[in-house]
Amino acid sequence: MHVPIATLDKTIHKLPGQQHWRATFTAAITSESQSVLSVGRTGKFIAAGHLNGAAWKEVAKGRILSISSDGKTAIGEVYVGSKRSDLELAVQELCEADFLEIDQFGASAKILSALAESSLATSLEEAGYAVRRMPEDTAKHIGNYANYDFEVTRDGVTKKVEVKSLWGTDTRYARLIHSTGRDYPTSSCKFATQDFFAVSLFLRTGDISDFAFARSRPDDESPNHLGLPRARKFPDHVNQNPLCTLGTGVWFSSLDDVWDLP
Repeated sequence: MHVPIATLDKTIHKLPGQQHWRATFTAAITSESQSVLSVGRTGKFIAAGHLNGAAWKEVAKGRILSISSDGKTAIGEVYVGSKRSDLELAVQELCEADFLEIDQFGASAKILSALAESSLATSLEEAGYAVRRMPEDTAKHIGNYANYDFEVTRDGVTKKVEVKSLWGTDTRYARLIHSTGRDYPTSSCKFATQDFFAVSLFLRTGDISDFAFARSRPDDESPNHLGLPRARKFPDHVNQNPLCTLGTGVWFSSLDDVWDLP
């Protein structure tokens, strides 16, 4: 649902006792939006042009803090990561013509994940790789569940690829998480499970075909320390929110660029 911004106050401040910087906004509660504009609801601010065919782009995030006494207005905060400078840039871009996009049933994350995986498989096949999507579940009498998404083969060599996304709270970082369980005492991915991480950059670029690739190797065992940091308490697991920056020697825009690296 795309909720119009009624008013936007770009003054940046902190709430008492809070750590993050914020600006404020209001949105009118209508018969359509009343089902989603409740205290605690979050969404993403996007440019108005997206509704007319422009590329999707997240400008900032929004959270409903309170409802007016007459029930007609939702009051909320505009926020990004922890840095004031990031919020300053965001509110410069944000305007009252833009919208707060709310995923009211949690469907968009699942759809986005499916579209990203489909785009990745297509692009890898077009680049000459053979791609096998692993099943999302495996019956116990058949074997163990594969904790990665794809097996990718080139020139007789097969490697494992796990597809992840950016961290929605701060899209400078990847989100390398896994469900906890018997073999996963922490919610961070294991280094040994996959050969590569493929992180969708959609939340940063708005292009479903944009990915960043990294070797699934700890930085203290990689040449020139060009790997990923370990989780502090679980050294066999990767830090679940590493910085994801192309051009640093850790993350690459093509699987070709990282395929043969040690």
